[in-house]
Amino acid sequence: MSQDTSFKLQLIHDSGGWNRLRDNEALFVWNEPILDSYWDVLEAEIDRRMQLGGVTEDIKRIHISNVEITSERLAVLVDIFHSGRATNSSTIIKLYNANICAEGIRSFSKLVEASSMLDRLYLYHNWIDNMESARCISRSLKSHICINTLNLAHCDLGSNPEVLSVILQSEVKNIHLSNNNIDSLGAVTIAEYLDHNRLNDDDAVLISQALKKNTNLKIIDLCSYNFTSIGVKALLSCVFDGSSLNDISESNHTLGGMNMFLKGNNENNDRLQYCIDRLLELDRMQKIVIALQEKDSLLKYLANVPVELMPKVLAFPQSLSFLPHF
Repeated sequence: MSQDTSFKLQLIHDSGGWNRLRDNEALFVWNEPILDSYWDVLEAEIDRRMQLGGVTEDIKRIHISNVEITSERLAVLVDIFHSGRATNSSTIIKLYNANICAEGIRSFSKLVEASSMLDRLYLYHNWIDNMESARCISRSLKSHICINTLNLAHCDLGSNPEVLSVILQSEVKNIHLSNNNIDSLGAVTIAEYLDHNRLNDDDAVLISQALKKNTNLKIIDLCSYNFTSIGVKALLSCVFDGSSLNDISESNHTLGGMNMFLKGNNENNDRLQYCIDRLLELDRMQKIVIALQEKDSLLKYLANVPVELMPKVLAFPQSLSFLPHF
């Protein structure tokens, strides 16, 4: 602790680098009992300085990586804030691979509630394995007006879709869920969370970018949104990016369903939805062959034609015997 009234709480053990974690790799969590004495020293020093001069310490940053922090130690930290012995002006809290689970998650949620300035929260590589823990996190996040980002990568959320559903209800704008073993059931949960929200064309671009890299999601329902032709084209580009042959090859070829329009409301939209369904039946090679059929190829058409004319564009390869008939 410095001579002034502010400091950063950082406890980091670099066992190869948290930022170099490979997919599905389990990091070593350093647990050394000798560290307990330093927590005692920290608490004692805060108390001593407050008793001497009535000084309230200000913790500006909390960052713990690859070191186990017990629920008891988290509870002490929470008590320091709630008792008024210190204030918490941290805008970022990072707990990477700190073995936070069960009782630790509940203590951590109280820490979040005591962090009124919190903007970004990282719980990278910790386990949220039950409903009570998920509800604690969700409730604590809902009490914030500033929090913008929640990173829950490598938290094994895919093993329990109900837990994932509670996390998605936390009302945080940006939630990172990479490397969570999310399967088809998890994908349905995410799709249900998206349903009937106020998404626009900018959101469609972001969803499309994410879908280009996601090979687990099989069906996404995006009906009843404020998408214009710009948003629709952006979403279609995730499965058929006509910018180049390389982009076509790197498009998503595993997505099996993209429901863009409610059936029966509009004849043109019904035709377009039908063509989207047929397009999703094509594999990588069939899409490339379509793009190379004529001089004015589908590559060019998809980049320039209005969405309402796309059914006619997609209909032209019907003479190819090995492709689905449009």
